[in-house]
Amino acid sequence: MTEDISTADFQSEGAVPKGAAPKVVLSGIRATGRLHLGNLLGPMRHFVTLSRSPEHLCYFFVADLHSLTTLPEPGLLARYVPEIVLDYLAAGIDPNDNVIYAQSSVGETCELAVLLSNLMILSHLQRCATFKEKARQQPHNVNAGLFYYPVLMAADILGPGADLVPVGEDQLQHVEMARDLARRYNAQYGTAAGARLVVPETLERAAVRIPGLDGGSKMGKSDGNTLNLNDDSEVAWEKLRVAVTDTNRKRRKDPGDPTKCNIFTLHTYLSSDDEVREVAQGCRSAAIGCFDCKKVLHANLMAELTPFQERRAELASQESLVSDVLCDGARRVRPVIADSTARVRAAMGIESRLSCRTK
Repeated sequence: MTEDISTADFQSEGAVPKGAAPKVVLSGIRATGRLHLGNLLGPMRHFVTLSRSPEHLCYFFVADLHSLTTLPEPGLLARYVPEIVLDYLAAGIDPNDNVIYAQSSVGETCELAVLLSNLMILSHLQRCATFKEKARQQPHNVNAGLFYYPVLMAADILGPGADLVPVGEDQLQHVEMARDLARRYNAQYGTAAGARLVVPETLERAAVRIPGLDGGSKMGKSDGNTLNLNDDSEVAWEKLRVAVTDTNRKRRKDPGDPTKCNIFTLHTYLSSDDEVREVAQGCRSAAIGCFDCKKVLHANLMAELTPFQERRAELASQESLVSDVLCDGARRVRPVIADSTARVRAAMGIESRLSCRTK
């Protein structure tokens, strides 16, 4: 990686007083495809920093249940879960110090979501911006899972008792809905001993928006405009070679505007300060062409990706590593979520019926 991210990049509300218990941090990622450069330069770097801090206890999960809302192919989903785990490990997250698990491995999360759904206000779900956007993107598959997504996400967060949830701006509304749900539950049922749920805080940071290769504002799997973490040098160059630059620079001799070029923005994340200045000046004066600019970026991109890919290949060669990590993660997190679910069940009056389950 080209730089370290300090915990000072996060809001002070997430700081832990000296001698206090670690703050529980939780984050998940949907298993809808291999991770890309935007994932690595954005959230993954911050996850790694958080995971190495003694002030935090981190739970990282692969949201395979959430993935069903947009990825109906079972074979792909089954393949992407272990792929993402390997990406987590290769990025530097130590499974011995952190908990990595698959969302579906803890059935109590789904039970907690059902219980909490009775406190979710219907109009809040109807106003959810992400639901509206996903419905627009997939008009022939506006399923109930999309609508119910914030409830399940709230269970993901509240089950492990997360204190802090690092999110991008597109997920802020979901976390606020989880906070509102926890407050609503606590107001109605939280008077019983041990029944209260932790109201999580968002762990915000300066936005890291990695631009897409199509000239769009954001690199994303669904937009097909990504540089994937497993792209080799040739594949990466073919993508960069045809990537959109400043559309007003039609000929080599035309001066360009770096601020209107996504390739230049990528330089600011991958290239040295001197190279960024040289590329900017060369673009504005037409001293270099877009092809030259992309060549410099390609070299720096592979300097970032190659060590990652080598670490990942070594990890992938270890038979049963991924299954061991996931099984151990489920073993460690399930008692925590099961306890939260049991407390909610009891507070809501369901506990007395449990004995019938085993008879």
